[in-house]
Amino acid sequence: MSTTILRKGLSTLFNSSIIEILSDMPGVNKALNLLQENFTFTADEMAKNFQDGYGYALAAISSGLATPENQQGFWKTLVQSNVNRELSTGIEPDYLQPFAQQQGLTAAELQTFRQTAIAQCQQIAKLTLFQGDNVPFSQAELASFVTSSGASSMTDLVLEQIQANLDDRVMALLRYKELLGNALLFFLHEQLRKDDRFKNTLAALQREGLMVDVREIKQIVQTTEAKLNQAVAAKKFGDVAQLGQQLERLQQIESVTQSHYAQFLEFSQRFADWAPLVNVQLEQVLTVLGQLLGQLGGIKSDTKQILALLEQLMARADLSLQVKPRDELTQHNSANLELITKALQLSKRIPLSAPEYSRVAIGLGSVVSSQGDLIGATPFEE
Repeated sequence: MSTTILRKGLSTLFNSSIIEILSDMPGVNKALNLLQENFTFTADEMAKNFQDGYGYALAAISSGLATPENQQGFWKTLVQSNVNRELSTGIEPDYLQPFAQQQGLTAAELQTFRQTAIAQCQQIAKLTLFQGDNVPFSQAELASFVTSSGASSMTDLVLEQIQANLDDRVMALLRYKELLGNALLFFLHEQLRKDDRFKNTLAALQREGLMVDVREIKQIVQTTEAKLNQAVAAKKFGDVAQLGQQLERLQQIESVTQSHYAQFLEFSQRFADWAPLVNVQLEQVLTVLGQLLGQLGGIKSDTKQILALLEQLMARADLSLQVKPRDELTQHNSANLELITKALQLSKRIPLSAPEYSRVAIGLGSVVSSQGDLIGATPFEE
């Protein structure tokens, strides 16, 4: 397992840059001692958490690229409850649509890209990227988890490990606003926070004043500023000095939070509804994901089948996509009527967002109107 990815992931979850600011001792000695006492994972155990987090992340992203109906089906199958629709479909408005606009994709190109991205995300979700030995972490490794890991991108680090020929645009989507990296960190955190060793480590860091709730840092800074102003007004100069130092550190933390952790925190809040996925075995999640892809493939097959039927009908009856007044005088034999009925039945299985839906709708409108059923044709022609 890449030590760079390991360090990047855990240093982010430990808010290592903040630990460095709060540590009174040289380096990270105090934090290191706490990790040695509490963070007793082996490299193999941690690699398993990273691997599962990676798989969950790609499964959730893949489902988020599907139609709303398929997304709801994916989540309901796995967690046996209705996930908040806005949250489960958040990939579309927050990532896919802005990305498509940035790339200048047409509606047709977007639909094709959607299918490609879902298929490739499912493919790489099955890759084994993270493995480790059944040994405790060394002192140097533990120290690296509570020191700043720099500005490297988690997504880039993961993509470097994937030995697969991915579409350039799919990789660009996974990099867009650090989508893959944040999703992996989200599921890594959801797994670890259920483990007493991780919970005890965080609790120990908080007791020693080496960790603050970064979600509330703005409020903490404002409260400290108010206390400082009160101390100045009361001429309590001892308190002024102490609160001044405290405020300076908190302002540093606020700045670091915005530069290092804000995007991940925002992602975690936006997609909090994904959390129950870690209660399902990854193998089952990937199986359901495969079924989702099969459904999308079925839609594609249905579309092709309808277009083939329409082409056959139009050739037999001398019809075209452009409805003409004489079309309603067309005489259909029983074989043609059977084909029309079959095409109409298949059309009900195709979502509005499916590629070539508009072409199918126009063709069906032309065929239905040729029966003299102008009212029945109207929904298709619109």
